[in-house]
Amino acid sequence: MKQFIAVFIGGGLGSLARFLVSRFYAAWQPTFPFATLTANFISCLIFGVFVAFGLEKSNLNYPLKLLIITGFCGGFSTYSAFTFETFELFKSGQNGLALGNIVLNFVISMSGLYVGMMVSKLV
Repeated sequence: MKQFIAVFIGGGLGSLARFLVSRFYAAWQPTFPFATLTANFISCLIFGVFVAFGLEKSNLNYPLKLLIITGFCGGFSTYSAFTFETFELFKSGQNGLALGNIVLNFVISMSGLYVGMMVSKLV
């Protein structure tokens, strides 16, 4: 039961963080979906830190892993928003922005994961 609660709390906190990132960009109203890109980068960074830390320190508390990795990162990152925003960019004829969104999300997310794993090794 503790595991379900950990995922539930982490998911709620991640979703709230995602909402706050969206609100930050809402006033600016950029054409490019920076809020989703930012959330995905930060989520992958956190994911990288805790995955690498968990691999190095196998005694890391399992409910804490569930709270952060499955719950928070799952609620914070957003593949569905990324997909929808990319679809909307293609639909509106902004093919360059759509392709840029695909490439940037991949590169930035992979970079976040890598940097997170490197940071974990330094700690």
